Amino acid sequence: MANTPEAPDLDLKKGVKNLVDNWGALQALPPNYILPLPRCSLPVLEAPIPVIDMSCLYEHPDCRLHTVRDIGLACSQWGFFRVINHGVNVSLMQEMLKSVEAFFSLPWDEKMKYASDNVMDPVRYGTSMNSSAPHALHWRDYFRHFGHPVHNTVHLWPHMPPGYKKVAKEYLEAVWHLALRLAGAISQSLGLEESYIEASLGEGCQIIASNYYPPCPQPHQTLGLSAHSDHGGLTVLMQNDVDGLQVRHEDTWVPIRHMEDTFIINVGDYLEILSNGRYKSVEHRAVVNEKRTRISIAVGHGPELSTIVAPATMLISGGEKAKYRPVVYADYMRMQQSSVIRGKTPLESLRID
Repeated sequence: MANTPEAPDLDLKKGVKNLVDNWGALQALPPNYILPLPRCSLPVLEAPIPVIDMSCLYEHPDCRLHTVRDIGLACSQWGFFRVINHGVNVSLMQEMLKSVEAFFSLPWDEKMKYASDNVMDPVRYGTSMNSSAPHALHWRDYFRHFGHPVHNTVHLWPHMPPGYKKVAKEYLEAVWHLALRLAGAISQSLGLEESYIEASLGEGCQIIASNYYPPCPQPHQTLGLSAHSDHGGLTVLMQNDVDGLQVRHEDTWVPIRHMEDTFIINVGDYLEILSNGRYKSVEHRAVVNEKRTRISIAVGHGPELSTIVAPATMLISGGEKAKYRPVVYADYMRMQQSSVIRGKTPLESLRID
């Protein structure tokens, strides 16, 4: 007898794209993907996130001061903002999206060459959440690998599809420089030297997480990715023209609509710790739809793995108490990525009462 999507021997590790490709027009979700969503969930309300024109950072000093202030307000009030005039070539952004789409279109056995249960592997393909611990499945396939410093891992990046390495290398280097420009403005907004956050990164740790969310037969019974915060300092995200990102803001879910040629920036746990809680990492999630595939490319930026993460000394030298315990960044990343408990639980475990 032929398998059905509900068959217990169906290999779900191959991912949701493989499931959709092989079972055609699914009428219902396989039970493994039905999430225990809360009955009393937060409302979803439209609201515009802040928009930052980065060209103002390099114009008249007064213009820069206003933009630094606006970035600080965006970090403290939202933890998310959109950047325009960011300096990354639009054609490069489009090529990166095409390369990621081509990777997910490879035969599943080619993608499975990079499958791993180790959340710290430098190149990793998988499905659902990052953790291999038992959990209800999410409607997502992902491909992650380290970026800057590129020379450490570029030899491990995939050779297929053709040209992926070249495009990814150029894109990740451009996004790394964008993140550093933002880090300088954020440092100043905290009253620190412009170079403070950049210096705290050391050699740095950049990770790209490309996500693939195919059409889902019952999108209201599952999620592409549950609510979570990011472990790094700043995440730079772009997506195709299919919406799905939602941000938690003032006890509502705010959809972040696609806007061509822009990036979405969000504060991660590392920056919350460094700022001693002045800037908060914010929970966000991915919802899915019945008709179109959504692709998102999130690039996280944090310190080198051996860094001891702690509040900036200058922010607690005037009598303010540290709100977070120090932790080695690699240890925190491993804990956060391995957890199947979503939200900000890993970060909360570091809080000093």
